[in-house]
Amino acid sequence: MNGLHVYQIKVHNKYTMEDFDEDLRTVLRRSGCKGDKIVFIMDESNVLDSGFLERMNTLLANGEVPGLFEGDEYITLCTQIKEGAQKAGLMLDSNEELYKWFTQQVMLNLHIVFTMNPAGTASRTSVPPLLPSSTGVC
Repeated sequence: MNGLHVYQIKVHNKYTMEDFDEDLRTVLRRSGCKGDKIVFIMDESNVLDSGFLERMNTLLANGEVPGLFEGDEYITLCTQIKEGAQKAGLMLDSNEELYKWFTQQVMLNLHIVFTMNPAGTASRTSVPPLLPSSTGVC
């Protein structure tokens, strides 16, 4: 699909917010560190918790989800970002510079598609207030 890798979460009856966070980490690492161009397809039936929409809205607005990478995961991420930046010919030293470059790469390489069932009028009226960042990003 136009050189984009398609990523879609696989929701099951025991899928949790932690599973969703791990899927987000995977997509962000690929798009922010490796430079993969990704389309992340999120269907309304996959939204099992309002936290899913809150994270997606924050991601759309800022290119990141605060608190997603912490502790050892953050240190590992910074190492991966540095490798990606070096491949791009950049020499970034501080973690702040690295993370800023990472979020810029995410915003450049990650495209989010949110699909909705047109028959479900209840969900159509509830989603726009929860995803205000989606209106100008498409």
